[in-house]
Amino acid sequence: KHYMRHAYRQIMTNHQIDDLNKWKSAWSWAISITLTLRLGLGLIMALAWLTIKPHLIPTILNIPSPYGKLVVPTTSPGDALLTVWLRWDAVHHLNLALRGYFDLSVGDSVFYPLYALLTRMITHVVGGNYIVGGLVVSTLATVTSFALLFRLAEVTYGSNTAQWSVLALASYPTAFFLLAPFTESLFLALTLGSFLAAYYQRWKLAGVLGFFASLTRGPGMLMSLALMPIVWRQWKRDRFKLIGKRSFTVLLGLTMPVMGGLTFLVWRKSVGFPPISTVLQQYSGLILTNPLSGFVAAITQWLRYRDFLTTLEVATVFMFIFLTGLMIKNPLWRKPEWLIYTLANLALFLSKQSFTASSLQSISRYVLILFPVYIALGNWLAHQSHRVRFSYLTLSSVFLVLLSICYSLWIFVG
Repeated sequence: KHYMRHAYRQIMTNHQIDDLNKWKSAWSWAISITLTLRLGLGLIMALAWLTIKPHLIPTILNIPSPYGKLVVPTTSPGDALLTVWLRWDAVHHLNLALRGYFDLSVGDSVFYPLYALLTRMITHVVGGNYIVGGLVVSTLATVTSFALLFRLAEVTYGSNTAQWSVLALASYPTAFFLLAPFTESLFLALTLGSFLAAYYQRWKLAGVLGFFASLTRGPGMLMSLALMPIVWRQWKRDRFKLIGKRSFTVLLGLTMPVMGGLTFLVWRKSVGFPPISTVLQQYSGLILTNPLSGFVAAITQWLRYRDFLTTLEVATVFMFIFLTGLMIKNPLWRKPEWLIYTLANLALFLSKQSFTASSLQSISRYVLILFPVYIALGNWLAHQSHRVRFSYLTLSSVFLVLLSICYSLWIFVG
């Protein structure tokens, strides 16, 4: 018995060491990729802004309103290194962190609170600069997202797929949004953490992370649906352990993602904000509809205008529908929880229609949270030749650079 106990402890120790080494590899890969993106894209965007800025009309540069009440650098190098990341919704997120909901337009009440709250907290640590605070939050969230994506892909398909899954996401043409003051990287980190915790049957942690994910973005509530197949498999495998107190823990883990989003919605209503659907229609010209109607409206708009933005967004939709179809077709990628998560989010992205702008507005950014697609893509890349991999990374990175430059020049790309 003593020998058996010693052998068991030795096996567990070796397993823990192996698991620790895998986590070290995941964090190392995540940090190196994030730093490469932060420095590389930061330099490219800074050079683009410094090149174009002298040719802009002076009156445009002197308008303070695009940044709200944020104190931003307007001269080099501050504007090229920091302000260049502050575009479009990033301005809203940082103003929300600075001023809160009641000092802003009702239109800003559609943004969920966690990103702004964390930015406010970090800003106090970094000396009161809200741009730096937002960039720190997004950078840390991106590192965490890449590390968790690496581990999830590694557990499922191996280390080679894990590396390529991170590269597939990091080189995606709109990946710069992960590093900008937007909510995608924080939401992705919390979502991946919730899935990993559920796989390891740590349902309290899965629920807490899901709760915070849906306080970051509304689609986090869909995780309750996506996690159900995991519960079903665990119940079939070890049903007796899921009876009694354990069943309450699992139920809590399943419901907390919904509770997070509902908490924010109930608070909005209690303080007098109108429904989000009303605000979207009034301030963004968007009406909620079914996915098919939204898709048809988007195609109709593209056929009418065929401009850069609608082309980018329609191409994004077709590409992700195609990749999701491949996931359904390939048994290796056909994981019910991943398909539910991907299809539910795609349906939500398509469930809007606009008469003043693109009906697919921002979908090129939204798809960054569809982690199952990037894992499937990473698994495919892991089994391709060096030439195919190089060609893919080159093409994707070229579009990443081009769209990053567009973003820095206030051209809307998501």
